Amino acid sequence: MGVLNALKLSLTLPNKKAVFQLNRVKTKDFFRYIVLLHIFLGLPGAVNMVIEFVNTGDLSAAFLLAITLYPFLIVTFGIVGISILAALGLVITTLLQRKLVYQLLWKMAMFATTTPIILYTVLDSFGMINGLVNTLLFVFFMFTLTRMILVYPKMKLK
Repeated sequence: MGVLNALKLSLTLPNKKAVFQLNRVKTKDFFRYIVLLHIFLGLPGAVNMVIEFVNTGDLSAAFLLAITLYPFLIVTFGIVGISILAALGLVITTLLQRKLVYQLLWKMAMFATTTPIILYTVLDSFGMINGLVNTLLFVFFMFTLTRMILVYPKMKLK
């Protein structure tokens, strides 16, 4: 299963079949997916940064920041954000009495962020980002993650 197939399945979440297929994505494809998705997220900001530096005439700073440092920071902060969202998923899992481990929740949280990240990037490129849009995207993410968690059976009580 490649990156494009993982993207296609991520866009169909919280479909039960897609949830189980995404959990079988190979590690190398998963890490490629993470990097490509977060670079896509940071692309409008990098373009704006390059345009700003070109207008001021400081091309060396533009190259250093937009080509090397900015994508690295986007991916790093993205991974930290996904980790926090997965911890929130762990709380939801406990409340819903499902038996899921953090590693699986991390993967699920990553794939659940696909649609909000794409929507955020598109809206950001048109300058339409505000607190309400961010809140709606977060609610959409939480809805998707919760539905993905509900696909798994409840824990058996002893």
